[in-house]
Amino acid sequence: MPAFGVSSTFGGTSPTGGILQSSEQSIDKEIATIKGATGKTEVAQAKPRQIRTVTIKTKGSAGLVAVASGDMSSGTVTGAKYSETNDDFPTSEVTTTFYS
Repeated sequence: MPAFGVSSTFGGTSPTGGILQSSEQSIDKEIATIKGATGKTEVAQAKPRQIRTVTIKTKGSAGLVAVASGDMSSGTVTGAKYSETNDDFPTSEVTTTFYS
């Protein structure tokens, strides 16, 4: 797929066709805490699992691909959008979530 200024899809699933416009990644890490009797946090540590979310956007004639959900090794598609207007080219966006 042609790309315009995008060097990586971070392992996410990209729509087929169209021109790759942007890709972004965010990583969330949850913190577990233990509070004392006064309500003050006594212990805080990172939980062992992290959640990585990758969003890929395309512009132009594109199709959303079929991906089997529940495959945690390669990520789970958690959102897919396709939009067409009379003012601009069609756009599509796929959001994939990875748990590790």
